[in-house]
Amino acid sequence: MDAQFARLLEFAELPNTVLQVAPFSMGARRPFNLPLYILTLPDRSLMSYAESAHRGHLERESTFVLPVLTAYHQLQAEALSQAASVAVIEQVRKGIS
Repeated sequence: MDAQFARLLEFAELPNTVLQVAPFSMGARRPFNLPLYILTLPDRSLMSYAESAHRGHLERESTFVLPVLTAYHQLQAEALSQAASVAVIEQVRKGIS
């Protein structure tokens, strides 16, 4: 687990990345419980890919992708800042070492 936290901290230091932690204390305001990817294609169209333990689902229809994108932006706005996220990871990391 410590190696995973160390990798996240390395990731946060990269110049072209943003790391934000969405704490479980957000409760119902946390819109996603499973991995979700929003893909921007070369023609600027969007697709979403959601994954569960049993299958993956690729969505290309914008009427389904846009609400996912909106929920993602809301999550991003409520998640911790990068500095606060790094601090949380460092704090948890101290507790497991």
